[in-house]
Amino acid sequence: MMDSLIKVIAALVCACFFFVGTFKTLGVMQQAGYKTGGFWRWTTKKENTLGLRLCCWGLLLLFSVGIVSLCFSFAGTEVALCLTAVPFLGLSLLYCYADRKHALKVPLKGTGRVKRLAAVYFFLLACLTYGVIALSAFFYQWAAADGAPIVYALWQYLPVTLLPWLTPFVLTLANWLTAPFENLRNRLYVKKAAKKIAEKEGKTVAVVGSYGKTSVKRILTTLLSQKYAVCATPASFNTPMGLAKTAMSEEFDKAEVFIAEMGARRIGDIAELCKIASPDYALFTGVCAQHIASFGSLDKVKQEKCTVFKSGAKSIVCALSLKEDVKEIFEGLTDEEKGKITFLTGEEIEDLKLCFNATKFTLSFGEESWAVDVPLLGKHSAENIALCVCLAKQMGLSREEIAKGLAALQPIEHRLQLLESNGVYILDDAYNANERGAAEAVEALTRFEGRKTVVTPGLVEAGTLEKELGEKLGKILAEANLDQVILVGDTQVAPVKNGYLAAGGDKEKIRLCFSLDKAKEALQGTLQAGDAVLFLNDLPDVY
Repeated sequence: MMDSLIKVIAALVCACFFFVGTFKTLGVMQQAGYKTGGFWRWTTKKENTLGLRLCCWGLLLLFSVGIVSLCFSFAGTEVALCLTAVPFLGLSLLYCYADRKHALKVPLKGTGRVKRLAAVYFFLLACLTYGVIALSAFFYQWAAADGAPIVYALWQYLPVTLLPWLTPFVLTLANWLTAPFENLRNRLYVKKAAKKIAEKEGKTVAVVGSYGKTSVKRILTTLLSQKYAVCATPASFNTPMGLAKTAMSEEFDKAEVFIAEMGARRIGDIAELCKIASPDYALFTGVCAQHIASFGSLDKVKQEKCTVFKSGAKSIVCALSLKEDVKEIFEGLTDEEKGKITFLTGEEIEDLKLCFNATKFTLSFGEESWAVDVPLLGKHSAENIALCVCLAKQMGLSREEIAKGLAALQPIEHRLQLLESNGVYILDDAYNANERGAAEAVEALTRFEGRKTVVTPGLVEAGTLEKELGEKLGKILAEANLDQVILVGDTQVAPVKNGYLAAGGDKEKIRLCFSLDKAKEALQGTLQAGDAVLFLNDLPDVY
């Protein structure tokens, strides 16, 4: 009995160290949407040092435990085995402490799902560790019956030291085991939220597109708040669970207008979101080669985004570019469906002035016009504002209410947000990961007078178009004649570099850095007042 209790305690202690030492992998699993494919792409990518660190941890434990047990064999087997706990615990503590510097860029969010996954993960680690300890003891006793040498006794628990190498597999198993329960729970939660949305009085607005959704959502929220109590999905909550969590909030209960950002990675996503939210109105920002890795082609992206045309919304306001981008799909609609769609003409925006720190223009709809001066950067900001004002008019806002909303617009975090530090201008466009937004961001950078630098890891989820879009971005950077181009990582930057050099870019101005932290270190000490740095697309850890 006592022997079993000691084994259980030893297994729990070991499992605690293995759990703490690999805790950040839970964050990566969360970033990957609890998809094991995304988790293993991160785990096995070339620049990831997790496997090397776990290997070093295991080898250090293996050799230290083996050597200590032999050195103290003169004191007896039991004493020698007890003393091996000292290097095991010491090295494990040292590893956990040293591993803190490898923090995730996107912190782990303490959701209910990740807590349940963590509990199952720890339980499996404890079971695995106990199983290895029990089996090691059993095989030693079996070997001892045949007169095995003392080294068998001293090294009977060495297999435990190799368990750090298995932790990614254990986490994968935990994720598989919890997935059926989590999926069922999510479906029931979403169903409950959809019922709540359907029963609530008020108006629902869907925001759809390959880019600009979050910016448009923030602009529209500011405008409509001048007349209505508005609840919008926070951050980039654009999935069924994102909509459901927002609908179950207190803010939603008080709202007269619900703005639902709708994202899509696969065919059927928009239809599912529209079924949940049942939009009365919709804004369609545009389409481009985004999420090609999951869709397979640009045509499928267009097809999916255009699902909103059949959502039942009584009015859908679309960007000017969509008139040609989705022309064939539009022509296939019924006359009734076409009658609900309004395309901007481009004539709404006049006297456009793009400044390094603001965008100024005159916005006109019929006989009404507004002089707009906003701290939002880029031509696309003017187009986004026009989209939102067009819909705001349809939803009953007066000219004065719209003017008040325009005056209240503020920069949007990580969306070409202008910051200043010690006279150095920083363009934070970390959440931009599409070709059109990238071109706008680089153009905004060129408006600064000082030295200009761009820091980027390239574009992601481009699938078969990865090489083509990367080379296009490289060409844009070359034509901008920047003072420095810093490419981060090695997963997406090769096409960017090739496109940059092929377009005549100066190879002396291009630099490769292993990580964003290394890129920031490279900039320190070289920047001076008046310089401008564009951080274009800061990839999360899972990429």
